Amino acid sequence: MAECKGCTESVHMTPEEIAKVFGETIRVKNVKLATEAEYERRMSECRKCDAFQFGTTCRWCGCLMDIKAKLEKANCPSPGGSRW
Repeated sequence: MAECKGCTESVHMTPEEIAKVFGETIRVKNVKLATEAEYERRMSECRKCDAFQFGTTCRWCGCLMDIKAKLEKANCPSPGGSRW
């Protein structure tokens, strides 16, 4: 498996750190959020994907998927086609 485009295995974020980043994102931008059910469905697909690394990050885009999956207009970046 290729390495994540934005990090290495030594980079990890706790759920608390991810929540802090997400809160800062929401304050800075006026973004629409996916429903909780849609977020859970998306994350379920991410967790099954081989490109989901370190329990947080997508190998294809380098994004923290706990954040990206909450954004209403976000898409799965899989080169084989979006999984959600």
